[in-house]
Amino acid sequence: MKRCMVALDIQNFFKPSPGVVHQVNQLALQIPTVATLFKHQEDIVPLDKLTDKSWPSDDDCLVSTSSVFYKHGYGLPKEVISWLKEQKADEVLLTGGHTDAAVLAAGFDLFDAGVIPVMVPMLCYGNDWYMHTVTTGIWSQEIGKVFESTAELQFSAA
Repeated sequence: MKRCMVALDIQNFFKPSPGVVHQVNQLALQIPTVATLFKHQEDIVPLDKLTDKSWPSDDDCLVSTSSVFYKHGYGLPKEVISWLKEQKADEVLLTGGHTDAAVLAAGFDLFDAGVIPVMVPMLCYGNDWYMHTVTTGIWSQEIGKVFESTAELQFSAA
């Protein structure tokens, strides 16, 4: 089974913890990794019109990978799914932020793409711990596997 990782919106604007950034970068050394970088463009997704939040129009990805794709809404960009198919990924570890919306949407995108989505909650972040745990419950019931730690991923030399 081929495993890849998607690092979702791990960027300065969302202020991920240094621990999450470090652990995701450690995993990126072990498995093929693609990252998304959320970039707001009102003409693509009218977030200013829909929300009262400010959104990044320019930011830096904090994940060490050469495969980074801009993301403008909640779902995964088509380029990420294409990249995963090129890698022949069977299972995809989804890490990063906003568990209450973007991680959940990306998990469904992965499921719909025919791969096995995997989540390690400690490698994801959100605004609210309650919503983080609700999302983890939805994930385990509707989307895929939930591991409590990276040790459960059991990396092999293959």
